[in-house]
Amino acid sequence: MLILKNSCFIHVPKTGGTWVRHALLKAGADFEYYTLNGTSHISLADCPCPERFKFAFVRHPLGLYKSYWQFKMTYGWDDGNALDNACRTDSFREFILGVTSRFPGAYGNGLNDMIGPEDRPIEFVGRYENLLEDLVTALTRAGESFDEARLRAAAPVNVSDKLRFPARYTPDLVERVVAVEQEVFRRFNYCPEHWH
Repeated sequence: MLILKNSCFIHVPKTGGTWVRHALLKAGADFEYYTLNGTSHISLADCPCPERFKFAFVRHPLGLYKSYWQFKMTYGWDDGNALDNACRTDSFREFILGVTSRFPGAYGNGLNDMIGPEDRPIEFVGRYENLLEDLVTALTRAGESFDEARLRAAAPVNVSDKLRFPARYTPDLVERVVAVEQEVFRRFNYCPEHWH
């Protein structure tokens, strides 16, 4: 979580949050990096500044699960994470089968904890697929001071090795993710056919 002068960035996992922190540093924005129990992925209930403008990003579920697996294959699985322990595998197919059967709706459930339920969301929810523009919009709406040109020039960080760990969806895997994350697809108007 990043606490800025007028706002608070809630870091939903695998939605570009590490890049957001890097870009804000480049852009000269003043913020505090806030962690709780060793993590920067903090729920809305644990936000230390609930009165401030809050913003976060969501990601297409198919892209999120693909990115999650590639990230874990690149940087390692977390022994303290129940999903990692139950679904750890070198096979993307087996990972999706494991997540959808053992943790159905994991992404959507986590989103409700981090950005609020559909009827009471935080002030701004942007999309990973439009990360740069939505970050500029969020910061502007919050009245934050930042150098937009430097923000726009921030290079990618925390990138997975997609060549070494390719992940391809088959139609049956797409169906499984859509079935367990249908609320995310509906709430954020994501289409299963358009996620690249």
